[in-house]
Amino acid sequence: MDYVVKRQSAKNFTKDIAKGKYSMKHKFQRQENQWNNRQKSLLIDSMLRPYPIDPVRCEVETDDVRRIFDGVQRATTVRDFFKEDGFRLAKDLKPVTIDGEVYEIAGKKYVQLDEAVQDKLNDYEMTIYVFTDCTEADIREMFTRQNNGKPLNNTQKRTAIESEKVSDVIFSLADHEFFEKVLSAAQYKKDVQRDLIRETLMLINTDEENDFTSFRAKDIDSFVVWYDENINAADISTLTDVLDALNTGDTIKVKSTSIPMILYGGYKCLKDSKDFRKFSAAVDEFIENYDSNEEYKQLVQSGTTSSAGVKARLQYWNNVVENL
Repeated sequence: MDYVVKRQSAKNFTKDIAKGKYSMKHKFQRQENQWNNRQKSLLIDSMLRPYPIDPVRCEVETDDVRRIFDGVQRATTVRDFFKEDGFRLAKDLKPVTIDGEVYEIAGKKYVQLDEAVQDKLNDYEMTIYVFTDCTEADIREMFTRQNNGKPLNNTQKRTAIESEKVSDVIFSLADHEFFEKVLSAAQYKKDVQRDLIRETLMLINTDEENDFTSFRAKDIDSFVVWYDENINAADISTLTDVLDALNTGDTIKVKSTSIPMILYGGYKCLKDSKDFRKFSAAVDEFIENYDSNEEYKQLVQSGTTSSAGVKARLQYWNNVVENL
């Protein structure tokens, strides 16, 4: 592993982001927009005062692209504030002094700031560590050290064992607009959709030879290792079609534990050449009558992650598709 330290003005940094020179998609990073307005405002405020902000760390993806693995929230906050329609700073921020002049910044967007304040932000020197020949083990070690020995969380641990191929599949499917409509904002920020895709792929790949019906953490981990050698492009395409078809444009209120089952049912419907309109109607009926569906609620109560519980719910959705 090797690295160089790059110094770049905030303005040029945001321009490079716009040009696609920095990628915000990294398996160790959470979704963008995790920070609230207060957190974002304090970062911008720090840039106007003698308070340093942490560097951005990235690895070389191609000659022209750097993939950020530490600092996505900082990078996107700077990017979003500089936009013409960027966010407003918190209303309780104190004035800043530049060259002896006092300027108000509270409640203002970037375009509303005085020119001297804009210039100071534009010229702020970002520190960027660019790593080459950096392995996943190196990144894990850096995360641990930067967090004072705190171990990686479960999501980071899981993504750490995934190959680049598997991560690409999961990230691309989990980024589908469908998940923004079936998950709460809190769930989406926690990247719940990634595990929902993993569980869906486990159901799709369960057959007489392979049983992936346990959603326990260790079994999901085992699956993603197995899946690296068993990725099926046709299945991914079919699952994408299912997500497209179920993405009706309306918010869908459904328990997250049911989402992999519904996606599996849609996949099986298309694979078995069944009428998808009838399947969609069956899903609508399932969601509408969920509270009174004692049969299914009993299956959920038997365990959401255990193999027995997953198999029972899987059989329920197999029956739904067969009866279309």
